[in-house]
Amino acid sequence: MKKSFIGAICLLSSSVLANPYKSELVDVSIQIGEGKKSFKLVCQPKLTMGALPKNWVSTCNDIGKKLMELAAKSGVQVEPVDKAFGLAGDLAQEVSNNLPENVVPTKIISRELGG
Repeated sequence: MKKSFIGAICLLSSSVLANPYKSELVDVSIQIGEGKKSFKLVCQPKLTMGALPKNWVSTCNDIGKKLMELAAKSGVQVEPVDKAFGLAGDLAQEVSNNLPENVVPTKIISRELGG
């Protein structure tokens, strides 16, 4: 079972390299837990607050949901949700709205998914 999970994540990761879900605003990547049957999604803004839209976390959530759907189709036990970054995304959105325009917000990480 572990090998099939790793294979599905590798397949998913290679699909992300040719990612049809790219954004000019953020990079969303997959972080695989070592020795685990789970993964996390990581969203890193590419732009400063002055160039990001006020709802930049929505872009992270949209891409995250699509990646979860792709993972589920690849055989990973994950239930896609609309807010892939959950409360961490909500908090990041709220806090980043008070950042200076020349600052790039920090990355946000989803809860563990799969497994």
